[in-house]
Amino acid sequence: MNKSIKLFTIFGITIKVHITFVLLPAFIGFSLLYTDGPMAAIRGVILVLIIFCFVILHELSHSLVAKKFNIKVKDITLLPIGGVASMQGTLEEPKQEFLMAIAGPLFNLVLAALLFYPIYLIIGEGLRGMSIANLGFNSWKSILLYIFWINPILAFFNLLPAFPMDGGRALRAFLAQRIGISKATRVAVSLGHTFAIIFGIVGLLLPSILLIIIAFFVYMAASQEERQVNLKLILKEFKVKDVLNEKFITLSPDTLLSKVLELSMKTFQHNFPVVENNKLLGVLSLQDLISTIHKFGRDKKVNEIMTKSLLTVDLDESLNSAYNKMVNNNTKVIVVLRDGHLQGIITLEDLARVYSLGPRKS
Repeated sequence: MNKSIKLFTIFGITIKVHITFVLLPAFIGFSLLYTDGPMAAIRGVILVLIIFCFVILHELSHSLVAKKFNIKVKDITLLPIGGVASMQGTLEEPKQEFLMAIAGPLFNLVLAALLFYPIYLIIGEGLRGMSIANLGFNSWKSILLYIFWINPILAFFNLLPAFPMDGGRALRAFLAQRIGISKATRVAVSLGHTFAIIFGIVGLLLPSILLIIIAFFVYMAASQEERQVNLKLILKEFKVKDVLNEKFITLSPDTLLSKVLELSMKTFQHNFPVVENNKLLGVLSLQDLISTIHKFGRDKKVNEIMTKSLLTVDLDESLNSAYNKMVNNNTKVIVVLRDGHLQGIITLEDLARVYSLGPRKS
């Protein structure tokens, strides 16, 4: 995510914090400073930071299971409403998705069990009369009790059977083995929309800005997941050769950028394979072309700015396979080959056009 600060790296996963995250402890701190004094403000800020340590560990639990199933986890970013793990790739087997989904809540439940006895010993007889509903921030013992309770609360909230919560993903994985991924996704997404509406109504009645934000996030994330699944199901129906445009222009490595710009305007081709002696050397995208011209003018040559690290797909592979490769490698262009020979290129825009047409008619 943009505007994030790297904190550290663990298990090969970068932990980052979005700059908006500082708004939450700042808001809690100033609110408590105004109502309960400086010590309550300090306790409140410390509690928020501890909670987000639990959130990091929760997301790490998901991420380590994903890595076990060969999914690359790039980073985990802390936001004011929680943590988001950036994964490159998807789990195709429902059983794998189920295990990844429940890993986070299970971690929180195990941690709560481990914390129970030490916290009970520290609080002792003072535990009587302490209610989670009205603890406040007037003592360190109340903070300890919050620390214990936040883990089962995180676990049970995330186990709600609705997208994008972990419970929704586990439910989808369970149903997918019985009614198929498409219907299972629709069920989990519908529950996600329902819970989002409930959160929104409760947030308006209380009122609670945080609940309203969560409602918006849940609704949008559920809708995005449904679109993503539908996209993959449609792309699986087509092969690369079904949509490949066989008429395309190639460039030689010593072509001037001014010439490429002229070609792009005349042909509306936005990505150009670079070839020399029938050997594919790289690809030049319109984005790189325009960016370089703005910075350095039109006199540079193609071989100076082309992308040499090429992503390839075979002519007979499914469009979904091509899409997964592009997503996993964070690129918008893939080169199509047949027996090592260049056949053309496919872009994310090409895949979007296929998706817009909908599934094939049977």
